[in-house]
Amino acid sequence: MTRATSLPPVPALVAGAVGAALYARHVAVRAGVRRRVRAQLATPAGAGARDVRLSRGPAPAVVALAAAGLAGAWVTAGPPTAVALAALAAAVPVVDRIRRHGVGRHARAVQLPEALDRMATALRAGSSLTMALAEVGQALDAPLGPEIAGLAVAAERGRSLPDVLDEWSSRHDDPGTRLAATALVLASVVGTAPARAVDGVAATLRERLDLAAERRALAVQARTSALVLSVAPGVFASLLVVADTAAARFLLRTPAGWACLGVGLGLDVLGAWWMARLSRSDGW
Repeated sequence: MTRATSLPPVPALVAGAVGAALYARHVAVRAGVRRRVRAQLATPAGAGARDVRLSRGPAPAVVALAAAGLAGAWVTAGPPTAVALAALAAAVPVVDRIRRHGVGRHARAVQLPEALDRMATALRAGSSLTMALAEVGQALDAPLGPEIAGLAVAAERGRSLPDVLDEWSSRHDDPGTRLAATALVLASVVGTAPARAVDGVAATLRERLDLAAERRALAVQARTSALVLSVAPGVFASLLVVADTAAARFLLRTPAGWACLGVGLGLDVLGAWWMARLSRSDGW
């Protein structure tokens, strides 16, 4: 009977983890909505829509579940466990933001060759570079469409097009944007066969995207192995806590166990970051 009552409070831990994860996910989703609304307001079409309202905070049910789960983990499993759950919950929006940033960069890189193809077509039809930028900006979706439309608006308001393109390249600072901006600046300054130069840059960017996709495909196995190696220590520790009362008491209720958990989690996170860095294939 004593053994049964000394088992680790697994339901409290699960409730705390679920509540904290839901809370963090709600915050991350709300932050994403805010970024999309701000991006829409920054476009010429949304310049007048200043009456947009966002939710004031997380849903009360989500807050209550997170608070109850963390309080239960604090009382039953000790302050370090509750703090660890809160730290994991706080890390969810950060990881989600990094993931969204990577997805946005990839979507933008995929759109760039298409945008240059459309510009070349417009230039062959007799449009000026500013007009071509405006047409392409209206035709493309986010994230690249509003950017190009903003370049056209800035040029129409009297700014020098090379200055606008140079600022655009400095703001994003990736190889594709720098190459595209250079080609467009040359097209605006030289004026000789601009469509041919833009076509050449589009073909180069498309080849680089194909090579990057091949590298990502080759890196899938490495990332899968890294994921298994990162998750395995946590799964083993969880099974040990559930199955062995003495180990659970040591890890969750003694300073030495807290130190072991902290050092182990830190090393696991460091190893996951290093393996992810080694298998990263998004760059050129």
